[in-house]
Amino acid sequence: MPRYTSPQVLTTIHAETVSTRKLPLNFNQDHLALFDHDLERAIPEIRLLKFQDIRVSSEGLLFSGIRILPESFAFPHHLEDWKLRSIFKFFATNYLLRRLRRLDTELLWITDYWSETYFHWLTDALTRLYVVRDRLNDLVLMLPSGYDKRDFVTSSLKAFSVKTVDFIERNEVLECRSLLMPTHTAPSGHFNDEVIRGVRGVLLSAFGNSGHQGASERLYISRHHAAKRRIVNEDEVSQILCRFGFQTICAEELSFEQQVQISARARYIVSNHGAGLTNMLFMREGGSVLELRHQSDRINNCYFTLSSALDLKYFYQTCRPASDGEDPHAADLRVDPKELEKNLLLLRCVF
Repeated sequence: MPRYTSPQVLTTIHAETVSTRKLPLNFNQDHLALFDHDLERAIPEIRLLKFQDIRVSSEGLLFSGIRILPESFAFPHHLEDWKLRSIFKFFATNYLLRRLRRLDTELLWITDYWSETYFHWLTDALTRLYVVRDRLNDLVLMLPSGYDKRDFVTSSLKAFSVKTVDFIERNEVLECRSLLMPTHTAPSGHFNDEVIRGVRGVLLSAFGNSGHQGASERLYISRHHAAKRRIVNEDEVSQILCRFGFQTICAEELSFEQQVQISARARYIVSNHGAGLTNMLFMREGGSVLELRHQSDRINNCYFTLSSALDLKYFYQTCRPASDGEDPHAADLRVDPKELEKNLLLLRCVF
């Protein structure tokens, strides 16, 4: 078994930057604690790493010998949490139960343990693909098992003109002679402005100019079908939004291409915190976003920071949880209808 060696840094793709954000346009001073810690953030440099003689599980974890590499995770400290749950089962499965497939061609890796979800694929994985887009003709993009079943993955790869992509099967382990990996372009939930705007440009060029029947410049993206973070008084909310000319959509009922098309035509988007709000990525500069968010959640500012990176106008409304004591990231919300009407009026007045 080869001894693990640290990855080689091939090049620095992008220098360190600092991202600064303005407070929301409808900011209430009482809510400063929700935003003040994210008004400025250092965005580390982006490097291209080269790993040699490592293995990759079908779940997308990188390992060598009995060492799981921290680069498998969005944040290296997640490795310690994961070890407490799964490490013995992981090594038994991947050394004893799965077949080994070795590839000697040079491979490209852009995912981490979170990348299979809509938000993290678009903002964490595709940003890494974007910074190495000039190398795609010479590399095989490897992805974990199951990614080929996700429309937003396969469609977005077509937009980037990825010529060769291979998927690790569920019952196998991949042994890589040489694997290239761009580091994260920013900590998850934060953004290198130039890079995320570049991703928007690629996807809009591929899908954003086509017509979509029923598209509206005012969109409400509902989480009606979601398992968590729903709006419990959504019927009341929808009636108010309808009066203001908003069209309600459920993103999971649309193809990825349709989501790009309809969001590209939107001037206003309203939604509560969740994957559907990621579709603000396809809005043109100057559009407006209203996020319905838990009244005490100061951790999940990713849509506030994404709005800033994309030069969108960000508005918010704090909402009470439907049940006390629930995790703010999972709790269903109750929207104050009068406050919503006030914010919708303000949304239309700010140009």
